Amino acid sequence: MLIAIIFSCLAMISCEPINDTNVKESGFRLEFSNGTVLGGNDIMFYDSSVHLLFLKKDLELKQGVTGFDVLVNNDIIYQGTIFPCYLSSRPLSHYSISDCFFYGKNVIEFNCYPDTNDLRNDPRIINSLGQSGLLHRGLSCSIDNIKVNSFDNYSAVECSITIKNNDNFNYYILDPAKMGELDFNCYTGGLSFQNINTKVSSFLRWSVPNSDWANLTMNDFSILKAGSEVKYTFKSSDYYKMEKGIYKAQFRFCGLRYSLPDFNLSQKDGRIWVGDAKNTFDNFIVE
Repeated sequence: MLIAIIFSCLAMISCEPINDTNVKESGFRLEFSNGTVLGGNDIMFYDSSVHLLFLKKDLELKQGVTGFDVLVNNDIIYQGTIFPCYLSSRPLSHYSISDCFFYGKNVIEFNCYPDTNDLRNDPRIINSLGQSGLLHRGLSCSIDNIKVNSFDNYSAVECSITIKNNDNFNYYILDPAKMGELDFNCYTGGLSFQNINTKVSSFLRWSVPNSDWANLTMNDFSILKAGSEVKYTFKSSDYYKMEKGIYKAQFRFCGLRYSLPDFNLSQKDGRIWVGDAKNTFDNFIVE
């Protein structure tokens, strides 16, 4: 009888649930300075191409939250600050999250400045989210060719780019042929140029106003199928004049920005891509 009682007590002890507040969820997580923790159960996915973390629910950051840690298991990958968006200066920390939530309160944008030694896509983060099925690789953009013709007081630019879908599902992306070159250039900001020697910049003059350039509809999008790529060519004669020389050009291909509540991102045959993918073209010669 005594032996039976002892075994019974041991069984009860072995089944006792662990109640240790120090035990935290394994894998990727985001911890804020006020103790708020977001883990795999809170995340819809992370788009590594634009460093956007999509959440299942809106996030409310209370006053007094000053910083955050990005961890995988118990390893801190990087740390940053919550940056008030009313400030015109840059964050003092290498990494930051804006408290404006430009894409909506269920989307966290991880910023890095300067973008050297960038850990936002550290292999530990990518592997952890990939194993959990929470990773999207988004889009990539490359500049294929640029042509510039300079006149008395302006320059005309023609650009060809390639957009690649790095995921195994379809994306809806903006199409310059559908929305028009004027609106496409205004929405993306067009190309920006900098003379490597003189450091003089040239960009869109915005001398041809169009109040509807940001009023997007689904008619402005085309489907980019899983794993495929598309080439776009667009032009504009609305650039500040570029003198002869060697330039660096930069372009950002934009998806949906700052107007997410007006769109259902999940369409029946794909998902609307959100964010902007940047690419540079070095040592471009203007003759």
